[in-house]
Amino acid sequence: MNDRSTHPGAAERWALALERGAIRGLEALLTVTFAFIFILVVSLVVLRYVFNSTIVGGNEATVMLFIYTTALGSAVELAHGKHIAIDALVARLPPALSRRLDVFNLIVIAALNAALFVYSLDWIGAVGGSEHPVMHIPEGVVEVAVPIGCALTFIFCVTRIVAALAAKPAVPE
Repeated sequence: MNDRSTHPGAAERWALALERGAIRGLEALLTVTFAFIFILVVSLVVLRYVFNSTIVGGNEATVMLFIYTTALGSAVELAHGKHIAIDALVARLPPALSRRLDVFNLIVIAALNAALFVYSLDWIGAVGGSEHPVMHIPEGVVEVAVPIGCALTFIFCVTRIVAALAAKPAVPE
């Protein structure tokens, strides 16, 4: 039996540790945010249909929080190795080629998110200063979710690429 199995190297351990810490923090934040959204929506429904009242800005706050959960959640799912992909062909390829395609896929996703990050900053600069009519907060506070999500997705792509390239392929016995 050869010792060149799937034991992680220093670079891979570093990337995975960084990724795990960020994922745990983001998952906790997402859980709290979803709980708050749930409580807010239930409160809005009860207030509307039982007391014929509402929380001013409650619907808008729900939408804004949902935008953040979408941006952050997509980054977390990529870190878990889940993203939009059709892997019917890739699953049938040899492991070495499949790994190379996964790395290529992550490079493409990272490049797209880097471009979206840059363009979203320009977009926020152009329209982010307007004030939300109900909540009276700058629209940029909500719109900044896009570059935050893109930056996190880019970082998770890089850590996954480093881990994939540093991983030693299992040697058949």
